[in-house]
Amino acid sequence: MRRTFTHYFCAFVLWTLVAGAAETKPNVILILIDDMGWRDLGYVGNRYIDTPNIDRLAKQGAEFRQCYASAPNCAPSRACLLTGQYTPRHGVFTVVDDRYTPGQPYMKVMAVKSHDELPAQTKTLADCLRGKGYATALIGMWNLGRGKNGSTGSPTGRGFDIYQRPDDIGFEKDAYQDAKGRYLSDVLTDEAVGFIEKNKDKPFFLYFADHSVHEPFQPKANLVEKYKARIPKSDDRGITPEYAATVEAVDQNVGRILQSLDKLGLTKDTLIIFTSDNGGLPYVVGSLKGSKGLLYEGGIRVPGFAVWPGTIPAGKVYDEPVLGMDFMPTILEATGTPLPKDQPMDGISLLKQLRTGASLNRAAVFWHFPCYIGKGEPMSLVRAGDYKLILKYAGPVYELYNLKNDPFESKELSKTEPAKLEEMKKLLHAWLRETQAPLADQPNPAYDPASKEQKGGGRGGKKR
Repeated sequence: MRRTFTHYFCAFVLWTLVAGAAETKPNVILILIDDMGWRDLGYVGNRYIDTPNIDRLAKQGAEFRQCYASAPNCAPSRACLLTGQYTPRHGVFTVVDDRYTPGQPYMKVMAVKSHDELPAQTKTLADCLRGKGYATALIGMWNLGRGKNGSTGSPTGRGFDIYQRPDDIGFEKDAYQDAKGRYLSDVLTDEAVGFIEKNKDKPFFLYFADHSVHEPFQPKANLVEKYKARIPKSDDRGITPEYAATVEAVDQNVGRILQSLDKLGLTKDTLIIFTSDNGGLPYVVGSLKGSKGLLYEGGIRVPGFAVWPGTIPAGKVYDEPVLGMDFMPTILEATGTPLPKDQPMDGISLLKQLRTGASLNRAAVFWHFPCYIGKGEPMSLVRAGDYKLILKYAGPVYELYNLKNDPFESKELSKTEPAKLEEMKKLLHAWLRETQAPLADQPNPAYDPASKEQKGGGRGGKKR
């Protein structure tokens, strides 16, 4: 009798452990840096700025060597990240800013009016995870609507239990230092660490959207002095000491988040994804063409990697294009969370690729930015294999590049490869029709060639 009882008792314990392991949900930390260029970090070749914590973290997981934001500026990129959708699906095409309202005299074509928040029926990554029992928090920048609580334009109305923005912790708009001398990235990280500690015993989703490294800069004086004593090399030329100091401060705070996970014993149970919301400023993109606001490589190529000890092999490098919209389905699969019903999902899960190195087998990826903003003008883009086709509506003109042979987009191929041009045009226009994308293809009746764009400083239309 005793042997029988022992046998069944051991079997029950084993079953309980296996069932518990199967139900274990990883914590998720999604780190999104504002305006970080693709070469701002040491692990991708920057030899001017010190980023030891991010570099070490990247090597513990899988690096996306061709990582792209889903849009060339802030709001649409964040909308794609949180919905897994291309911009025509949700209608957030750009940061809403009165300076760039469609129909202004300096605009050659009629730009498309952008929504400033997600459609009410659209489920976000946070909605999905909260529905699976996750504690959810956004610490930092939202920029998908106004207000803090309740509405469809606020994070707490879109799946986040907690939303902490600079206003809530004593910082004025566009300020990186407060009256007490505190640094914004440091205090946001305090909030992030506090959320982790409070939720250490249950699964959590932390969306850490630091306001750095967006202008205007107010860096720590000691870090500025450090970089003033250095001379940038090769592609790092043009990076200012103020910019470098701002990037290093971000790295220090990523290190603090990692220390918190280690201290609480959560490192192995946490999936971390790190990336940027768009390409960098003109002086930090190195040899890449274009910058933030444009669909050239400098405007959309960003750093990106994923770390999940024991699940994602360390030290892997992937060369297929990966977009910000892919991170939502990746996180949902990793957490055993179903995709939202009756909602188009354009991103694809990267989990199989990360675990096994399998190809994504994706024929093409697309961008649609039918707006003016800063240096940006209305454009659409298709990337298929090594080739990239840009449609510039104000031309109208097509530009064709082979990124394998010419990563800096210095050789335009539309005249020398007409067959490839037609092939890519068909791909792009079929996608525009399929997504019912509104086009910026009509002349602006108010266009005045002598007029100039109204300039502004700071964050412009960004809403904290």
